[in-house]
Amino acid sequence: MDYSVIVIGGGPAGMMAAGIAGSKGGRVAILEKNRVFGRKLLLTGKGRCNVTNDTDIENHVANLFPQGKFLYSALFAFPPWKLMKWLEEGGVELKVERGQRVFPAEDDAHRIRNALVGFMKREKVELKTLQEVIKCERKGQGFLITIGKETLSTEKLILATGGCSYPQTGSSGEGLGWAEKFGHEVVNPEPGLVPLQTREKELTPAAGLLLKNVAVKLKNKRKKTLYSELGEIEVTGFGFSGALALSASLLVKEGQTYFLELDLKPGLEWSQLDLRLQRDLEDKNKDGLRDIMAGLLPRKLVVPFFEVTGLDPEKRASQVTREEREEICRGLKALSFTVTGKRDWSEAIITMGGVKCGEINPSTMESKLVPGLFFAGEIINVHGFTGGYNLQAAFSTGFLAGENC
Repeated sequence: MDYSVIVIGGGPAGMMAAGIAGSKGGRVAILEKNRVFGRKLLLTGKGRCNVTNDTDIENHVANLFPQGKFLYSALFAFPPWKLMKWLEEGGVELKVERGQRVFPAEDDAHRIRNALVGFMKREKVELKTLQEVIKCERKGQGFLITIGKETLSTEKLILATGGCSYPQTGSSGEGLGWAEKFGHEVVNPEPGLVPLQTREKELTPAAGLLLKNVAVKLKNKRKKTLYSELGEIEVTGFGFSGALALSASLLVKEGQTYFLELDLKPGLEWSQLDLRLQRDLEDKNKDGLRDIMAGLLPRKLVVPFFEVTGLDPEKRASQVTREEREEICRGLKALSFTVTGKRDWSEAIITMGGVKCGEINPSTMESKLVPGLFFAGEIINVHGFTGGYNLQAAFSTGFLAGENC
């Protein structure tokens, strides 16, 4: 055999797996089709890289779908605190922001990527970039990997090829095809953590506006709340983007009806907001309603707000009726939009779907069907909300695969 371990895929899961495998001795190589490692990693968090979430394992499992419990062993083997310690010992200073989201202190994803590349080099891993894998097949007790006119052999193989998101980085889902050829069942890939399209377009003039400290609820056609969270959402020309919309998208299924409800004043109960509004209307009774709302909303949202509610912006505060005041409160506390669908792969951050968890040993990440074949990262059918959960899953599964191969 040419190698003891070959890792295909130079993302966070693959780099972690390769480094850990290299630390055990033996000849290890990692194959990456791009010119650089971690190209997709550099795009995460708009280049800032939300590397993990500084909470316990139970919280991570609760934020992973459809079978977060599958990752218990991986998360116990390499939990968030251990990843943070590993990075800090490698010279990467970290910071924790709202929602316990962890970022490099310099807001630069290159720091994370460079730490992983440095780790692989220290462990003598052979770094092979611009390596397009043509064929991946079983040969005896090992595997043959064809790259161009060259064929490599290896005892163990780790597939860390990711899914189909960020196609501009070369993600094509090819690893899922290899998994199927090895006999694995693949849950149909869908775009995940993707912006939402809505029927109503009244907020279009405010496109690009990032609303902070708002609450969002995703409801089904029976108005049952499926998702509820406080954070940020971005108004777009087609609907909504931003962390809250992206997370809500994980629960949106094609062909079903959903409603996205915005609470622009989550810090105030309905009754408190009504009292404040009454006070504003009394204190500024000669002003127009437009001026009153300018004190309650971001400037770009004032005109669209009147489009949504149908209220007259020129109406004097002293003339506003109780019913109109209730409509203002409703617009501020429960602005509802009909979700018509999700954006496509070009805007997806992760892949929903992948190799079926039941066919992978959760304690080792080794295939239950093909001895010596391991999986790590996004290729596995586990995905999570925004907040660092997906990258932590990648690092943890990569660590476990590298430890056991």
